[in-house]
Amino acid sequence: MDNVQPKIHRPFCFSVKGHVKMLRLVFALVTAVCCLADGALIYRKLLFNPSGPYQKKPVHEKKEVL
Repeated sequence: MDNVQPKIHRPFCFSVKGHVKMLRLVFALVTAVCCLADGALIYRKLLFNPSGPYQKKPVHEKKEVL
């Protein structure tokens, strides 16, 4: 019984599973921020330019090619 070695307890942040879970959390936060930014940009674009980038102009407003 004297040869039994105590189990080494490592903190969670120093284990392999801890690193993987922290990386997942970081990627999840980055993804959430990117999704929010994308949604805000799309909302802003639709709010200020609802008809899209290409608007039909009357024939008399077209540029003439010389």
